[in-house]
Amino acid sequence: MAHPDLLIRACLLLALLAPAAAQALDISPLRVALRPDQQDAELWLHNETAQPWSGQARLYRWEQSTDAERLTPAQDVVVSPTRLALAPNARQRVRVVRIGPAPSAEQGYRLVLRAAPESPPLQVSLPVFVAGPQPRPAPALSVDLRDAAGHALLALYNGGTGHARLADLTFIGPDGRATLLLPELAGYVLAGSTRLWALPGPAAAYAGGRFRARIGDAEPDDIPVATPPIAPDRLPGL
Repeated sequence: MAHPDLLIRACLLLALLAPAAAQALDISPLRVALRPDQQDAELWLHNETAQPWSGQARLYRWEQSTDAERLTPAQDVVVSPTRLALAPNARQRVRVVRIGPAPSAEQGYRLVLRAAPESPPLQVSLPVFVAGPQPRPAPALSVDLRDAAGHALLALYNGGTGHARLADLTFIGPDGRATLLLPELAGYVLAGSTRLWALPGPAAAYAGGRFRARIGDAEPDDIPVATPPIAPDRLPGL
């Protein structure tokens, strides 16, 4: 069994840049993707403060399982350097390097940056995706609404070959009225995985409606209903 420190729940996986992090470092880009023909990619850290900043970078394999989102140390992809040290107003390059050939299917990872105790606090998790042999992996989402002890749960299954970045999840009622449920970035659904979102109110409140979201950089579109419904044993925790 992996060490508890290596099992990081969804609260860390979906962490956004906190105000303290934004004050300490500027990070660009906030998402890393390697094509099948690409061995490495880079991001840049910029210390915009008048104080030195130091910390560490760790790369983890990212999986969405039946009870949680799980991180374990990556073996086939590495980050360099792992120790970070930026002088005031300095920049540092961080490289993500694939070891060996491209995987057979897209793999998800998380690059976790943590500040050293003497530096301004920062802990952020950035998504990293390594493509398989397909040059343009794409998600294929389907939705299933279910009731859990009187509360609505939205299950999203990604049957495609690439991850789905979900934003601006909206419910369109039978009367055409739109209700924004999860503004901006709602989260990711990895290829071949299912995620749950708890919705306000009972499942009956969503009868006869449909769900719409922005997937990646596409325009908002309706998410098709899963047929047949998504099997309960495939549903992970929140």
